[in-house]
Amino acid sequence: MNKEERKLGQDQYMEKMIKYLPTLRSAARITQNQLAKKLGVARSTMVVIESRGRKLQWNMYLAMVLVFMQDENSRKLLESFEVYDEKFLQKIT
Repeated sequence: MNKEERKLGQDQYMEKMIKYLPTLRSAARITQNQLAKKLGVARSTMVVIESRGRKLQWNMYLAMVLVFMQDENSRKLLESFEVYDEKFLQKIT
């Protein structure tokens, strides 16, 4: 996988994360504030990301995947919404 293909794949996963972020939070039963604390960012950062006012960075995407993987409900949604693909992550790491 070349650098351009990897970047394209990352962008697609990050877009899906933003699109489904409110649903994933709801499934995990956490608020924007609680997610922000888990990620070590301000609540206002989460608000801006969810409203698509700020681009999601790859490291933030990965941190969100880890948070949502801890909850059974949101873990299932990550897979069904194709927000996370273990094979892709294995290829690029």
